[in-house]
Amino acid sequence: MNTLLSIVIPRYRETEKELFPLLSSIHGQVGIDHSVLEVIVATDGKENAPLEKEFFGLFDFPATQVTLETNSGPGAARQAGLDSASGKYVMFCDADDTLHNVGVLQAMTKEADASAADLVSSSWLEEIPDSHGGFVYLEHPKENTWMHGKLFHRLFLLDNGIRFHDTLRVHEDSYFLSIAADFAKEHRHMPITSYVWKYHADSITRRNKGAYTYESMPEFIRACTLAWNVIEPRHPDRMQAKVIQFILYQYFICHLPNWQAKEHAHQLRTVEEAFAKAIAPFLHYWKSAPRQAVLEAYNTERQRSFAGSMEQETLFEWLCRLNIESSHDIPAFQHE
Repeated sequence: MNTLLSIVIPRYRETEKELFPLLSSIHGQVGIDHSVLEVIVATDGKENAPLEKEFFGLFDFPATQVTLETNSGPGAARQAGLDSASGKYVMFCDADDTLHNVGVLQAMTKEADASAADLVSSSWLEEIPDSHGGFVYLEHPKENTWMHGKLFHRLFLLDNGIRFHDTLRVHEDSYFLSIAADFAKEHRHMPITSYVWKYHADSITRRNKGAYTYESMPEFIRACTLAWNVIEPRHPDRMQAKVIQFILYQYFICHLPNWQAKEHAHQLRTVEEAFAKAIAPFLHYWKSAPRQAVLEAYNTERQRSFAGSMEQETLFEWLCRLNIESSHDIPAFQHE
């Protein structure tokens, strides 16, 4: 029987106990023949002990392990799993997370079959601790920078050469997803919740009071512009909108109160320097953009990522301070 869905799980130091909730959530799926599933655990580095075969015997789906010679990051582990996958579709799940409910796999594969979609996405939940020792859940209805809650047609990825970048140890998902979303001829978003990003205080993104958010931003900027190098030759007509949105996104992020705090001053300077350098090869798209397009994007991006906050400097002042030449001498920005 042909494999319908390969589920790739990058693993670093997660034990059987830590992996059990995810595999149990796959085991409990209804409306789908488990024999057409394929679970691939990709262990990131030989220094990590392999999982016991008896452990996989607890579940009723085929499961395999692949192991990278050296620790190379989650992107390399996902790529190793993808390279060994045989399913019509592929989904990526982190080892310490879980599927949201028992109908996820049936619903998403059914939608992909019916629509002939290259990419099917859905909402997912972020688990956050509350002040009472419990958790609250933040819904992420539509976003394109996390692997959570997405299913890909595997031949779409292969035919278009969509791979994880081998120099990105963080934000490798932003790079991969930017290209996949741009190249997909059919992208279906389902009005369901499919995935739960579980809270772990010692995870890379959450330890040290969320320092990852600030320390990794230069790599996020690099990941996005690396993706543009792949996208631009195929879809140059889409680049102007991408560059406008990204400049405005970065402007508003850098002026959020948390980024403006004194304790993040050094990180803010590093991010702004990285941004100015990375955006330089693409500035011609910004300079040639119609004024109205910039204004509309400004209002949209401000509402999306900056509502309720106040800029410390106008967009024009910020661009000048970063020595980013702009042909947009827009009074609305200069005098707000």
